[in-house]
Amino acid sequence: MSFFKPFALERFFAKHEFSARYLLCSSDCESFPVRELLAMDEGSIDRLLDMRLGYTETRGAPSLREAIAGHYAGLGPEGVFVHSGAEEAILNLYLAALKPGDRVVVNYPCYQSLAEIPRSLGCEVVPWELRQVEDGPGGPRWRLDPDELPALSGGKATMIVLNAPNNPTGALPTRDEFEAVVAYARRTGAILFVDEVYRRLERDRSARLPSACEAYENGVALDVLSKHSGLAGLRIGWLASRRTDLLDAVAVVKDYNSICSSAPSELLAEIAIRNLEPIAARNRAICARNLALLDGFFERRPEFARWTPPAAGSVAFPRLSDGSDAEELAERLVAESGVLLLPGAYYDYDRSYFRLGFGRANLPEALARLEAWLDGR
Repeated sequence: MSFFKPFALERFFAKHEFSARYLLCSSDCESFPVRELLAMDEGSIDRLLDMRLGYTETRGAPSLREAIAGHYAGLGPEGVFVHSGAEEAILNLYLAALKPGDRVVVNYPCYQSLAEIPRSLGCEVVPWELRQVEDGPGGPRWRLDPDELPALSGGKATMIVLNAPNNPTGALPTRDEFEAVVAYARRTGAILFVDEVYRRLERDRSARLPSACEAYENGVALDVLSKHSGLAGLRIGWLASRRTDLLDAVAVVKDYNSICSSAPSELLAEIAIRNLEPIAARNRAICARNLALLDGFFERRPEFARWTPPAAGSVAFPRLSDGSDAEELAERLVAESGVLLLPGAYYDYDRSYFRLGFGRANLPEALARLEAWLDGR
């Protein structure tokens, strides 16, 4: 018997990701060649070629951890723990921090592992639902209501899990909403685990939230180079927290899986971290151009789908206007046009929703193919 339920989203991508011509549902941003990354740091080519391919430190190379810590106010390298991607970091943190019977409040919809791993560990997983608000002060948006937390937690949640900016909706709490979540976690002593992998991709940069590890002494932030930086192939992510005791417990778990990350990946990751702002700025610009095209698309195609525009990140979550099953449409679309959409069913959500990704440079061509298919069906 399998310990975890099958990861529905990853099984769907295993079927289509490397055969579909256009991934109009990708969660990551545009990538770029190793040569371009090496050019950002003088002498990096020689350092890479002279590197011995031995083990690295379990918590990550000290210079990499120092570079990452520099992006968080008040955090030193001892508060950074490097992992082989975000997924390993999620698994190791849950294994280190949770036990059967713990209550875990998790925003919903979300990336499956954020809810599935604690469920598999025997925790009581309580969904905290994002809802579409049509008449908010900034217009339509997806919103998590902090006032719901006391009833969901009952004052005894071991961990509150937030993904902000959110995958798949592109939702981003306001500063007041985020501060209310932090205040509640502080009152109850809950760990606040925030998946921040889409941070730095805000449509309005002034809306960027502080990191969980900056805002709360019991906060844990998750980040990775896959999304805002488009460097998924490096497989480098990290946890950041002032809870060094919790990171010590994570180290015990990591000894049983990856042990350490790839040395070449850590070197390349350090170059990326030292150039994080221009890399993220490039992808914000791609997202902005693509969002303008998508605004026009949904205005022209109300009979096809409607969306709540995302506040941040590189994904959105539209709904088919006729309420039909997005999986049926997605399978037909990819077979007939080569364009892939991700059905909302893979988030255990209303089947008429689908995930749309807008962080890739080829979105204009993919969107044109989708429109041509819609015209011809």
